[in-house]
Amino acid sequence: MECQTIKTLSGLFFVSIFSLSISSCYYDNYDDLYGNVNACDTAAVTFSQDIKMLIGQNCEGCHNGASASGGLNLAGHQNISSAALSGTIMDRVTRDAGDPLLMPPGQALSECDQTKLRTWINAGAPNN
Repeated sequence: MECQTIKTLSGLFFVSIFSLSISSCYYDNYDDLYGNVNACDTAAVTFSQDIKMLIGQNCEGCHNGASASGGLNLAGHQNISSAALSGTIMDRVTRDAGDPLLMPPGQALSECDQTKLRTWINAGAPNN
């Protein structure tokens, strides 16, 4: 009788563990459930909300005022939009790693930041 009880308990234990393991499998994708939280939103790129901050954090430290590096002043919308519409900004931020003219030096802008710049430039580089 004891052997039968042990076999029954062992069988129940196995079935319980098996059932728990199957029911705990979860195949939903995080992005499907919550959206891609790292997605690059370019639907409403504006100078005031996106581009000004991007340039300020990555470019303006060297490219501002009378002593702007390389003679490129990126302080203010007028200067930034002129450099953007002439192709200067995209030329420098899209260069290959290791190119001495890649800007900012040391680390390229993210794909998202490049896409935001391109979107804003394609819209005519407005002061919005």
